Amino acid sequence: MAGENCKAIKYLFFLSIFLAACVKDKPTGPDTNPYVDPTAKNVYIVCEGSFGNGNSALSLYRPETDSVYEDVYHSANSQSLGDVFQSMSEIDDRLFLCVNNSDKIIVVNKDNWSLIGTIPVSKPRYIQVISSAKAYVSSLYTNKVTIINPQTLQVTGTVTMPGNNPEGMLLHNGQVYVALWDTAVNKLYAINANTDHVSMIQTLQGAAPKEIVLDKDGKLWVLGGNIQKNKAASLTRIDLDNNQPLAGFAFPTGADPLRLVTNPAKDKLYFIEVNYSGGSSHNGIYQMNITDTQLPTTALIQAQSLQYFWALGIAPGTGDIYVGDPKGFTQKGSVSIYLPDGSLRKTFSCGVGPGQFYFN
Repeated sequence: MAGENCKAIKYLFFLSIFLAACVKDKPTGPDTNPYVDPTAKNVYIVCEGSFGNGNSALSLYRPETDSVYEDVYHSANSQSLGDVFQSMSEIDDRLFLCVNNSDKIIVVNKDNWSLIGTIPVSKPRYIQVISSAKAYVSSLYTNKVTIINPQTLQVTGTVTMPGNNPEGMLLHNGQVYVALWDTAVNKLYAINANTDHVSMIQTLQGAAPKEIVLDKDGKLWVLGGNIQKNKAASLTRIDLDNNQPLAGFAFPTGADPLRLVTNPAKDKLYFIEVNYSGGSSHNGIYQMNITDTQLPTTALIQAQSLQYFWALGIAPGTGDIYVGDPKGFTQKGSVSIYLPDGSLRKTFSCGVGPGQFYFN
């Protein structure tokens, strides 16, 4: 759900109607001078920016001091990140920032965000860390997973997959499970992290898998679908002891889920459903137990009229729900923090297009 074709749909829609959208809570002004504090708890906000405009940003929120810094990378390096900041990963004392449309991974010091170097990778999406010396990178528009050395910042090889658009990845017991967001693919594949050998794990409930999480029982959940290309959304639970499906869920027509995450106890799933037409149906944050036999039909946090959500994260310590509103990618976005019961705690401004949260 992050290809350029999907963004084009959003832009056309919001350019025509977003000015009439509901008024948000007025956010507090951000701090402009971030400071180094190795003991601070950080919530990083990956702000994608608007496609083609090179206005992505790494925003930072510090809950203990209620401080917001809208672009710590620019503050530290006096330069912009680039075009479409997709995801962030931490490896040792460094942060690896995948800047999708700029075809690079930017590497910075995690304590002060100063630039260390870059790694050229075509359309990087997500990084799966294997060790200090090895990581996999997924990419759009290709059937390759790139292998990098996080210490030397070098590309060391590639793994050829049985389909295009490798997307979400998850490492478990030496296997890296890879979701191939390809409408022709309805299977889950895995890469042996030691040998780079690819194997097929299981046929899924539906096509175009894109996101993967692990629950408290060690079961794998795979979210798939691409409704823009007429592939209905689906959710599959897999027993990794025997690679057999335990449950399969088909989303109703019109449902477009993304950002599958778990709570700290890993006994609940959360995801966003997005309604680009501005309606209330299938539009908000949804929650389900891992033992549920049906998908939820009512949003825990309902999006307002002419609004949709684009980022979702659950704070590890508190279970607070962080939600990003991209405001159509036409202006600064906002982040709202909800208590686990769905009640709003606070809202603040961030960079353009908040898409991911990282807690450390």
